[in-house]
Amino acid sequence: MAAVAGTEARAAAPLRRGGEVDLVDLARELAGAVVCALLGSAADPRAVAEAAAEAAAASVRGHLPGPRRPGARAAASATAARLRELLGHPDDALAVMVAVAAVNTSVAALPRAVAWCADAGLWDQAADPELLPRLADELLRVTAASPVLPRVAAAAGSVGGCPVRGGDRLVLVARHAAGAHGRDPDGRDPAAAGVAHLVFGAGPHVCPGARLARVQLADVLEALAPYRPVVARARVDRRAALPGWRSLTVRAGA
Repeated sequence: MAAVAGTEARAAAPLRRGGEVDLVDLARELAGAVVCALLGSAADPRAVAEAAAEAAAASVRGHLPGPRRPGARAAASATAARLRELLGHPDDALAVMVAVAAVNTSVAALPRAVAWCADAGLWDQAADPELLPRLADELLRVTAASPVLPRVAAAAGSVGGCPVRGGDRLVLVARHAAGAHGRDPDGRDPAAAGVAHLVFGAGPHVCPGARLARVQLADVLEALAPYRPVVARARVDRRAALPGWRSLTVRAGA
C-alpha cells in the first residue's frame, strides 16, 4: 500500500538524520491511510484518524458505569455522523465501525509495541526476517490493544468453576488469557499461536483485522530496526477509548 509505505519512509527519515519521531503521530497517519484505502475514501488520513478517535472516546464515555452523563449519547451520535461525512459514507454505519476499530486499535498498539521493543532490547529480532513476524505476534500479545472484552453470556454455564447465568455481563481479560502478565515477548520462543490470537477475540467475535494488524506492525518494526530507536519522552492519553499514549517520542539509539 503506497500511502502506508510512504508514511513509514517519512518516519525513518528523521531518525536517519539524528532527529526524533512521535510514534503516536505516525500511528495515526498509518491507521488513517489504511482506513481510507480499505473504504475507498479520498479523505485526509490524519483527519479520519482524529475523527475516529473522537467517536470512540465519545462512545466509551456514553457507556461508562454509573449515572449517564448529560448529553453523552448525543455527543456519541454527533461524532459518528461527522466521521461518516468525512469518509464520504453518510449512510454507512459499517464504514464508521471499521474506521473506529482500525484507528483506535492501531494507535493504541503500535506505539506501545515499538516502545516495548526498545525497552526490552529486541531490535536484533526485529532486524531478522525470520524472527520479525513472530516478534510482531508476540508484541501484539503482550500489549493487547483491547485488554478487556465486555461480553454477555448467551446461556447458562460456568467459567473457571464459577456459575454463569444466561444474560450475565462478563468482562474477559484478554491480556491475561494470552499470558501477557507472566510471559515476556520473544520471537525466538513465542507463545502458541492459539494463545497469542486470544487478544483478537475468538469465535464469532474474532477481529477480522488481526492479520492486517500483524503485517502493519511487522512493517513498522522493519522500517525502524536499522536505527534501534530508544524512547525519549512519553505522555499518556487519559481521554482515549483504549489504553495508550498521547505522544511517544523516539530517537535513534547507539
